[in-house]
Amino acid sequence: MAPAYKPANVYLRQPKLPQSIRRVAVLPVPRAGTDANLNSGVDLLGPVFLDEISKQNVADLVSVAPDELRALTGASSWAAGDKLPLDFFRRLSQATGCDAVLFISLTTYQAFPPLRIGWRARLVDCVESHTWWAVDDLFDAGAASVISGAESYARANLNLPNVLLEDTGVLHSPRRFGQYTAYTLAATLPHH
Repeated sequence: MAPAYKPANVYLRQPKLPQSIRRVAVLPVPRAGTDANLNSGVDLLGPVFLDEISKQNVADLVSVAPDELRALTGASSWAAGDKLPLDFFRRLSQATGCDAVLFISLTTYQAFPPLRIGWRARLVDCVESHTWWAVDDLFDAGAASVISGAESYARANLNLPNVLLEDTGVLHSPRRFGQYTAYTLAATLPHH
C-alpha cells in the first residue's frame, strides 16, 4: 500500500495564525463561465469545502452570499488571482467584521473514474493583505498515493451504509472524493 497523498503545493507564512485573525470571510466559489462540467463541480463541492474548513476551527467563519458580495465589491465572486478593487478588504471587513478573507476556487473537476479534483485557495488578512495560507493542488484518483489517502479517509471519517463499499466508494463518488480532497487541504491550514 502506497503512503497517503500529502499536498505539496502549500504555502504557510508561518505555522500559526496571528491572534489578530479571529474572523474569516469565506467568499463564494467562482463559477467557470460556460464550463458546465466545472460549474456542476462548484455547485456540488463548494459547500463541501466550506464544511471541511469549518471543522478545522481555525477562526469564526462568515460566509458571504453572492448578492452581498456584489453589493460590496461589484462582483458576486472573486478568485485569489483576480485584480481586486482598491478598497476590497476594507469593505469586507467593515461589512462582516472579518480580519481575513478566504478565496476558494475549483480548478479541475472530472466526475467519472478516475476522479480528478483540483482546488486553489488563499487566506489573506484585511489589514496588510498578507497571504497566510495558500494551496493549489490536484487530486487524481488514479494515483496510488491518492487512492491510499482517500481510502484511509473513508475508513476514518465516512459512515458508509455498506462496509464492502468502504474503500471503493470514495473513489467513485464525486462528493465523497471531494470531501477527502477538501479535508486533506483544510488540514494544512495554520491554527492559533
